[in-house]
Amino acid sequence: MWIYKFKKHNKIKNKLLSLIEDMPNEPIEHNYVKVDKSDWHLSKTFERPYLDFFYKNLNDQMNEVCLDFNCTKWQIHNGWFQQYTKMNEHKWHTHQSTNLGAVYYLELPSKELATEFFDKSKPKIKEGDIIFFPAHKLHRSPENKTNKRKTVIAFNCDFYDWREKNEL
Repeated sequence: MWIYKFKKHNKIKNKLLSLIEDMPNEPIEHNYVKVDKSDWHLSKTFERPYLDFFYKNLNDQMNEVCLDFNCTKWQIHNGWFQQYTKMNEHKWHTHQSTNLGAVYYLELPSKELATEFFDKSKPKIKEGDIIFFPAHKLHRSPENKTNKRKTVIAFNCDFYDWREKNEL
């Protein structure tokens, strides 16, 4: 797992939250997810201005991660937001058809609401962080027992075109 402080977090947080607020109120509720607002189930062709804004501001950060991973290219396959209020959770799951999952913590009112991993690893995540992890790694968003909202933007991505040592 790799944790990066999103350098533009303080600059774009309020604008992102405002753009998410304008999205349709689409709760998710089934056997392993209860989330009060998300765009996961909206058509892939549905316009997502918050995601366009986020990606534009994420570009430099992804280039930095790419260099750290010693590669030359990266790609984001899909992205979505989720807002967790009291009693919301996302039970154990993995991400398919990608190498890495990522979570940007737009609002994280309590460290107890950070993503948990089945292998008991406990990354020290704070609001404004982006965590990258192998997509096959079993993880969950614990039940929100607070009266505060947690907002994340999750995305699946790949880094590739690894550089040879002599190219460094």
